[in-house]
Amino acid sequence: MMLIRLSIVFLAGLLITGFASSARVWASSNVVNVGVLAHRGVDACIHTWSPTIRYLTEQIPANEFRLLPLNLDEMSDAVEQGKVDFILTNPGNYVELERRYNITRITTLRNLRHGYPYTQFGSVIFVRADRNDLRSLTDLKNRSFGAVDKAAFGGFQMAWRELKDAGINPFKDLSDIRFLGFPQDNIVLSVRDGKIDAGTVRTDILERMAADGQINIEDFRILNRQISENFPFHHSSRLYPEWAFAKTRTSSEKLAETVAIALLNMVENHPAAVAGKYAGWTVPLNYQPVHELFMDLEIGPYQKLVDISLIGLMKQYWYWLVPILVVIVLSIFHNILVNRQVTLRTRELSQTNYALEKEVAERRKAEEDARNLLDEKRFLAQKCMQVQEDERHRLARELHDELGQCITAIQADAETIQELSKNGDIRLVTSARAIWGVSSRIYEVVHSMMQRLRPSALDDVGLVETLKEEAHAWQARQPDTRYRLNIADNLDSLGEIVNITLYRIVQECLTNIAKHAKATEVVIQLGIVDDGRAQKVRLEVQDNGVGMKSQSLGGGFGLIGMRERVETLNGNFELSADPGAGVNIKVTLPLSGTEELSRH
Repeated sequence: MMLIRLSIVFLAGLLITGFASSARVWASSNVVNVGVLAHRGVDACIHTWSPTIRYLTEQIPANEFRLLPLNLDEMSDAVEQGKVDFILTNPGNYVELERRYNITRITTLRNLRHGYPYTQFGSVIFVRADRNDLRSLTDLKNRSFGAVDKAAFGGFQMAWRELKDAGINPFKDLSDIRFLGFPQDNIVLSVRDGKIDAGTVRTDILERMAADGQINIEDFRILNRQISENFPFHHSSRLYPEWAFAKTRTSSEKLAETVAIALLNMVENHPAAVAGKYAGWTVPLNYQPVHELFMDLEIGPYQKLVDISLIGLMKQYWYWLVPILVVIVLSIFHNILVNRQVTLRTRELSQTNYALEKEVAERRKAEEDARNLLDEKRFLAQKCMQVQEDERHRLARELHDELGQCITAIQADAETIQELSKNGDIRLVTSARAIWGVSSRIYEVVHSMMQRLRPSALDDVGLVETLKEEAHAWQARQPDTRYRLNIADNLDSLGEIVNITLYRIVQECLTNIAKHAKATEVVIQLGIVDDGRAQKVRLEVQDNGVGMKSQSLGGGFGLIGMRERVETLNGNFELSADPGAGVNIKVTLPLSGTEELSRH
């Protein structure tokens, strides 16, 4: 009898266990996997981000959110194979996944540093303060350098971009580059102890170590020091947006909206935020600067940028490239025919004077045709330039008129919703604020695109003021380089084609100086000269940088583009440079003859 009772109890336990298991399976049927970059190891990732994942489950009880700690390779595989619905990762990894798998950011982390929240960060490049031989990035050639990892965004790639702009290839020009991994404190201590000459870490590491008593920050010198408003930490690079929380293709738009609202509603002192050492979340920032870094370094999704750009250019301007190609083919075919005619007539020269006269006439005709063809090609090049500038102008105007009005309307509606919902649902107010913030970010991106397509100041205040603004903005980015701008007062009626040509040339010169010249002084002179036959506008840009080798004077797409612009307007382009003596570029454009092109 006792055996029968025990059997009944055992069977009842099995039934109860089965029902409980079924209930758990049913309750977790809506599992949402969140992949988090475990850049400091799995244990640290679980400790830091588990409270945030639990917070999402509490706020959205219809779903069970699960944390998946992943390294960089695992993150890419998980997104590609659809194993994760959301990801939380650094901006560099986010941009690579966005480019490859079309993921979408929904919020940006507000990182808590020294008691204050920040949505941007950068990197700092430093040496020991007593190293008087190391005062600029160019002094790092043939020196040892410490970083986290080649794929570390804040721990190497930000600094890599700044070194590249200074003319240093870290993989060729440094005597030794050591990737020391985490924690980043090891890099700082290695520089302090003289084990390596210089190093880079993400912003706030130096300040934190100083606050903890590990180092004296006065023992270090910051190279390429940058000053950014409302950002108190030492930094040598441009600033980039913080980590992104993004949805993958397996997540629905409705769930993504719900998750975004839940994260945006998190208060700064929530236990999940405290555990993660952050102060909540904000609307998704503009990650275009990260794209630009990858494009500049030709890494990540932009490793074949040159090929992609060439294909894109051909697709976009095929209707101009085809006629040019046809003209070139016809020109080659025509030259072949002319050479054949010349050869045949030369053989017949001894036969008759009539054949000689005929050959001379045909050669003259061929030369006249060649001159006509050259004039046609020059006119076609002029029209190509004009069409390109007109298209940029039109795109900038449409972005301003159409998209700008729409963004303004969205912001107005968002403010109205906030006003009408002050005493209503707090989620509606938060959503309205998020809408207003997103629209503001869109406006910033559109404004940046408009400036790249067509500087609005050129139409609003004219060439002189536009060049002054361009030079001033350039020096703000190059504080170690002085510039002098000598511009005449009688430059208000040069015509659009001359204005845009002079502006593009100055813009290209300043870009080349910043990247290659290592100059401390730049002089820009612009005025009208009279050579006794006609008035011309004359531009001269001179720097005192490292100069160029004579065999390099004809190379580079920038120099070729400037020369082509000038010659299509029947102008004169001169470039003189010697190693160690700087570069001097002189441009002379006629004032007559360009008005015709401007009208067309």
